[in-house]
Amino acid sequence: MKKKLVVIGAGFAGFWSVLSAVRQSRALQKQDELEISMINPDEYLTIRPRLYEASLEGLRIELAHYTKPLGIRRITGYVNLIDPASHFLYITSLKEKLVLNYDYLVLAAGSTLQSFDIPGMELTYNIDTFAAAKKLENHMIDLAGNGFRADGSENFVIVGGGLTGIEAVTGIIGKAEHISHYYLDALPSFKAIVIERKASIASEYSIEARKYIQGIISLKNIEVITGTAVSSIEPRKVHLSNGMSIPTQTVIWTAGMQASRLTEYFYGERDMYGRLKVDQFLKLPGYTNVIVAGDAANVTVDNGLTAPMAFQYSNFQGRWAGHNAVNDMFGMPLEKYIQEGYVTCLDLGHGEALFTRGWERALELTGSDASKVKTFINTQLIYPPADAEDAVTASYPEIPEF
Repeated sequence: MKKKLVVIGAGFAGFWSVLSAVRQSRALQKQDELEISMINPDEYLTIRPRLYEASLEGLRIELAHYTKPLGIRRITGYVNLIDPASHFLYITSLKEKLVLNYDYLVLAAGSTLQSFDIPGMELTYNIDTFAAAKKLENHMIDLAGNGFRADGSENFVIVGGGLTGIEAVTGIIGKAEHISHYYLDALPSFKAIVIERKASIASEYSIEARKYIQGIISLKNIEVITGTAVSSIEPRKVHLSNGMSIPTQTVIWTAGMQASRLTEYFYGERDMYGRLKVDQFLKLPGYTNVIVAGDAANVTVDNGLTAPMAFQYSNFQGRWAGHNAVNDMFGMPLEKYIQEGYVTCLDLGHGEALFTRGWERALELTGSDASKVKTFINTQLIYPPADAEDAVTASYPEIPEF
């Protein structure tokens, strides 16, 4: 009977986990003794870091393009419950409810936008998933179809002044203009506003980098409101805790992330985001057959620092996860996960960007030079090779130098 490896999730970590598992099972000549299954709510690898962009075209890749030729069993559905003691998963697929047994589990279920108990929260939009980004796009198409005539329809409010919020607020007018060209002869006077409860936006960045970001935002005439929070939301207005009210029909929430709820089925140390603390092989302490990778994992990198929720880590943790899962199943040594060198590349819209290096996010490149790096990352680095076998080859656990 074949051993069963199950990967939950088909984001960057889950996708690369199954490819790495295929590669390593071949390397050990155990491919005929192993069944690899992937569970995901939809049929795509979503290029999540690009969901803020003006167009959503090309931001989903069909998983079947890889899973079918590689013999990976793909289940489209939701995991409702995990029973680690009996090694069973309870799944609701598109057609039926399934109970699936596993010998080894890779939990790569990712993260979700945190929910806040704020009146009118259901009226907000976000760019956390493809479906959510599409909902925002459809909403903006509706506004354009009505000529942006309704009260507040020309104002776009972004909540959160971190990396995602900055990319959203510097790109939202470009998205509105992109959509408007199909519906209007003249562009309205759009306004972008960012709300941040901290004293400044981009607070995680070095002083030099933060000044550059703030300068670009000022040049773009983006309004920045700091030191306050959203208190309630109405269909055509958002209210702030400082007493301000802003007319708008578009509130985009980017603040607060949390690990997948599926982490709750395991005991272990957790961080403030609900991520499970794993060892340097990505194994979950207390379990002999569970690896956690990507946004669901709290893993140490760079001299005791913890990897943030970022694709540059998920992308490569998946390579280790699949490799180590297969090795563990067949009694082979595990490969220690090592990833040094933290970088960020922030898109500031219209050919402007910022590239930082190190945990202090020291400024290294700006303007068109940084924009070229961002284009390389967004159009090449984060995409898997088009050929399935080439992707398998690329799944070996090695960290590139930036």
